[in-house]
Amino acid sequence: MQLAAPLSGPIVVVAFGLAYLIALASAGLDAIALLGAPSFAAAVLLSGGLAAIVWSIGLTATLVLLGPVDAAAASSEIAQALIIVGSAVSLRAVVVLAVTSRTDALNDEARLAEQRAAQLSVLQAASARLSRANGVDAIGRAIVEETRRIIDYHNARVYLIEGGEVVPFAFEGVVGAYEQVDLSLLRCQLGEGFTGWVAQHGRPLLVGDANADARGASIPGTDEVDESMLVVPMAYDGTTIGVITLSKLGFDQFDREDERLLLILADQAATAIESARLLARSQGLAGELRRLLYMSAELSRSLDSRQVATLMADHFASAMGVDECAISYWDRGSDRLATLGYYPPTADEDLEPYFDLGEFPESRRVLENQEAVTIDTRDPSADPAEVGLLAGEGYRSLTMLPLVAKGQSIGLVELISRSAAAFDPDSLGLAQTMANEAAMALENARLYEQARALADHDPLTGFHNHRYIHERFGEELVRAQRARRPLSVLMLDLDDFKLVNDTFGHLFGDRVLSWTAELIRSTLRASDIPARYGGDEFAILLPQTGPAAARQAAERVRAAFASASFAEEGRTSVPISVAVGAASFPGDGRSATDLFAAADRRLYAEKRGQHRPTSRTKAAATVTAPRTAVQSGPRRSRSRKPGAATAPR
Repeated sequence: MQLAAPLSGPIVVVAFGLAYLIALASAGLDAIALLGAPSFAAAVLLSGGLAAIVWSIGLTATLVLLGPVDAAAASSEIAQALIIVGSAVSLRAVVVLAVTSRTDALNDEARLAEQRAAQLSVLQAASARLSRANGVDAIGRAIVEETRRIIDYHNARVYLIEGGEVVPFAFEGVVGAYEQVDLSLLRCQLGEGFTGWVAQHGRPLLVGDANADARGASIPGTDEVDESMLVVPMAYDGTTIGVITLSKLGFDQFDREDERLLLILADQAATAIESARLLARSQGLAGELRRLLYMSAELSRSLDSRQVATLMADHFASAMGVDECAISYWDRGSDRLATLGYYPPTADEDLEPYFDLGEFPESRRVLENQEAVTIDTRDPSADPAEVGLLAGEGYRSLTMLPLVAKGQSIGLVELISRSAAAFDPDSLGLAQTMANEAAMALENARLYEQARALADHDPLTGFHNHRYIHERFGEELVRAQRARRPLSVLMLDLDDFKLVNDTFGHLFGDRVLSWTAELIRSTLRASDIPARYGGDEFAILLPQTGPAAARQAAERVRAAFASASFAEEGRTSVPISVAVGAASFPGDGRSATDLFAAADRRLYAEKRGQHRPTSRTKAAATVTAPRTAVQSGPRRSRSRKPGAATAPR
């Protein structure tokens, strides 16, 4: 190897050669030892072979130029020159050897730097791919494929830690038996095998002989082979979340450099997995928020409790993926649950309206403790009443959630499924959040209905009031016109009621009015709509009732009053009579005003005695209590129709 630039050696040789010739001309034979040998020794150090050739030519030329000389003197001078030149040659050899060794080391370092740069490039590309991967499964696929580009393996597996288990989610095999493996066979517990050991301890393992290490464990159904293992943890924020396991046939197939590279990749993979999980949770949360907002928007559009409950049932069934859903309201006074909404949509007459809490202790526990409860028909410890009900109708599981408004349980959500309930904590959390949101909407609807009922009803008699009867008359009249059905109205007025008030007082008169309302109610059909029109006047709407039927209804009212007298303990009974006027659509008018006016005219005509009935029926007085809802047996809010099938949602 040259020590200087390509032209520097020849220039030095030529320069020293000229100096030597000048010295030779002036000093003679002494120039060989005094100047020639050092000059050419220096030239040898700089240019090697060229200097030796030139020196040899120069020496020959010197001997020719000097002519015959003393052989002993010349030999002495030449020997000295040869010693100097030989020393120079030896020194040059040593220098060349040292420089060559250093150059080789530098070349090795350069090659290693290039290799590491290539590996770094692969790691950067792998990191970019991991960050772009859409979901944990895609990240697992990227890990096994990108690892292959930097580490030669025969089998790669990627695991996640779930509870106490280490669960594989990505696999790559490239040799023989490694190509296909049932992932279920690769599952292991923390501390089990090399993978479980790394998952538990969070430290890498470099195993030259897998069969010789006691920490190893064979995969069921596989043969023992000579193989090496490299297992590293995937750690995020100081916590091991998974493991990457590499296998290769043969002994000592992985080294520390492979371990270093795989640890770098594992750190990047752990970050990508946690980012994917965070993104999935964020997307799930965004979806839940959208679902809640959509449900809230729908529920806020109605103040009808049954409509709100039906919407709730639909949203719960959709969100939780169950076959059926029931929404019930807790009537604390009667200690029973009233069914308000159901999915699939079911007519009210096909549902049991109530069920008593006393027969279902688990339902009571949900309401009183405000906690979710799941009933499985195959659980021997489950409530027998619930199990019997579910099994009898072909269901497998029931999950009950409380509806809580302002800290108070107001009702129940029942999630009914023909398969086993498989709700994780996140799903139950979503369901409870939906229940809390929906409970407020249901309670608002109930409060509105109560307020509306107070506004629409006369507190003394319990009948609808003057404002309500006019609104309802308009609605019923529109229905009658569209359906071309009859509609009638009765107007009632107590005879000489002012005399009752003046004689016995207004408190007594109020009790008479209350008794009058009960007596009127006892004569009506379920579809009839009574109202206190004002003072001692009453009105009754008779949907789908023609003139003849209206007259019969009026006669029933007269007969009821004729057969009863108002009596209180310690007082003489007071006979109460009533005048009734009837009018029917469309014969007596086509508007509410016309029909009320026609009925009013007939009422006052009767009061004046123009059409007063001449016969009065005498019978024992009977006062009927207000109608109550149909009592039910132990059935829950299920369809009454036997064998009614519902498609899974």
